[in-house]
Amino acid sequence: MQKQCIKNFILPEAEDLFDSLGEKPYRAKQLFNWLYERNVASFSDMTNFSKQLRAKLDERYVLSPLALEDRLVSALDGTQKYLFRTRDDQFIESVLIKNEGTDDGRLTICVSSQVGCPMGCRFCQTAKIGFRRNLEAAEILDQICQVRRVSGLKNNNVVFMGMGEPFLNYDNVMKAAAVMNYTFGFHISTRKITLSTCGIQPAIERFIDEKRPYNLAISLNDTEHEKRMLNMPVEKKYPIGDIARMLEIKFPVSRNRLTVEYIMRSDNISSDDARRLKKMFKYSRIKLNLIPLNSGDHPLGIPSDDEMQRFIKELEIMNVPVSVRKSSGKDIDGACGQLSGKHYRSACC
Repeated sequence: MQKQCIKNFILPEAEDLFDSLGEKPYRAKQLFNWLYERNVASFSDMTNFSKQLRAKLDERYVLSPLALEDRLVSALDGTQKYLFRTRDDQFIESVLIKNEGTDDGRLTICVSSQVGCPMGCRFCQTAKIGFRRNLEAAEILDQICQVRRVSGLKNNNVVFMGMGEPFLNYDNVMKAAAVMNYTFGFHISTRKITLSTCGIQPAIERFIDEKRPYNLAISLNDTEHEKRMLNMPVEKKYPIGDIARMLEIKFPVSRNRLTVEYIMRSDNISSDDARRLKKMFKYSRIKLNLIPLNSGDHPLGIPSDDEMQRFIKELEIMNVPVSVRKSSGKDIDGACGQLSGKHYRSACC
């Protein structure tokens, strides 16, 4: 029988674990400090635990559910991409991004939430894998542990924008996000944790109703229903217009910031697209994030710099912040929409 990964526990569960072992509940916080703040690779390193306790933990649990398969470093901007193998021989990727030019010294890890993805977006390389399974909370958290350990760098920002649709793995994603925020663990501010979804409406409503404190990003990418339905099949079940109307009612009372992500292609940056985009979201706590389509094996056109600049200028009169995301790690297929897990490529492409 395969050992359970100890990183699947949140604090109350860890306290119950130590109680079952005849230990005091405070051991749970010590455990999380070892796992995430000190980022140890072995139970034997937990020196304020007795040898007997360390032996019991080692007998029943594993620390790391992932094995590092490969690491690539961009010659363009220093972005690092990591390929991990899971215990059931699946593959996922994570990206470490140095956000140069930011005033908060941001260092971001982009984590995956699923093996593959079921959403079928035409512009995304992960979609070609199809869906294999959800990641456990431990597998999400261990991406950060291993990237920190190998790189020697300590990130202060996390985005759930890697492989998979986070809101289709809601419980494990929220569990992992909670652990990221623990003061005796990663201690990452809730304002530095962003969950990105292509538009799973019931999960978005649940996120708001549960008053989750993290940033929310919605991947829009088209302003016309028919076109978005072609490029993002989720539009058939959860039309973005319905989501926008729901957000207009619910989101203004939320403490969260909403980012609308828009991948710029040659066919979705017309003046009409700009006008529709201006009308779609009307609340003050909105940030519009424009992302140039990255090269890859897909049928959608990559816009020229002039086309993108014209589109950006038309949006400048909006009364919400507009930013253009720099694509990091393009030379190592580490940019937005390029993660595919190279071990899958021969089978899916």
